[in-house]
Amino acid sequence: MLLSAAVVLASGAGKASSRLGEVRVDVRGFGSVVAAPGSRTCRRRCMWRFQLGTVVRLRAQPGAGNRFSGWGGACSGRSGCAIKVTKHRRAVARFAPTTKPGSWSQHVRCMPQLTTLPAILGSAESLAGGATESGGTFQPHLAGDAQKHLLNPPCAIGGTPTFVEVHDLVVSTRPKRSADGDQVANLTDPNRSDIVKVAMKTIRVEIDGTWFEAGVAPPLLPPLGTRIDVQGFVFWDRDHVDSAGHSYSGWELHPLAAWRAAAR
Repeated sequence: MLLSAAVVLASGAGKASSRLGEVRVDVRGFGSVVAAPGSRTCRRRCMWRFQLGTVVRLRAQPGAGNRFSGWGGACSGRSGCAIKVTKHRRAVARFAPTTKPGSWSQHVRCMPQLTTLPAILGSAESLAGGATESGGTFQPHLAGDAQKHLLNPPCAIGGTPTFVEVHDLVVSTRPKRSADGDQVANLTDPNRSDIVKVAMKTIRVEIDGTWFEAGVAPPLLPPLGTRIDVQGFVFWDRDHVDSAGHSYSGWELHPLAAWRAAAR
């Protein structure tokens, strides 16, 4: 009897799952997509399950300084989108800047390179479990004591940009002041569930003490859990590759030049 009950339960579960369909959303650019029914927000790549036949309504929300440029996939046009759920549906939301890209800091004249944390860190892991210096995309980069506290870092080294812009990161450690006067914290990409190891999607950021002394530093970093966009210089600090608080990696955005609230 127990075996029969198990078979019935398994059969019922199979029928329930067969009545579900998938809606996949890809966000291209700086913005988010809100879905109803329910309370769902997508900022990069998302997959949601609904009962077959459900009408899912999608609404695009541009990030600051951006506009919604249109749908792709199962949606079209530039207004809201309604999708009737079948087995697999996919919508693409595209956003584009409304203003010319540039530095958010009056002190920095470099043009930022829009990128992601995984691109900065690379996918190569050290024995300690952090991102390696050679695995990062930005080669060459700022490094060493002579370049650690520059008031005016170069915009490029060997043709590689040093000044980058990264969107929608979460403050994952409580900001604090270090012994050398920098304000430091870790930022993590909350949108990359495909990267299981947190250290491989986390970077240390530092508002440099030299910038505080010169009066050109951005505002202090916001509280733990805040989602922000940042601009800063890619730097490798060899002194922290064995530090758990530094994600066992020397990668930093140092100095951090500017930050703003991420689109919600």
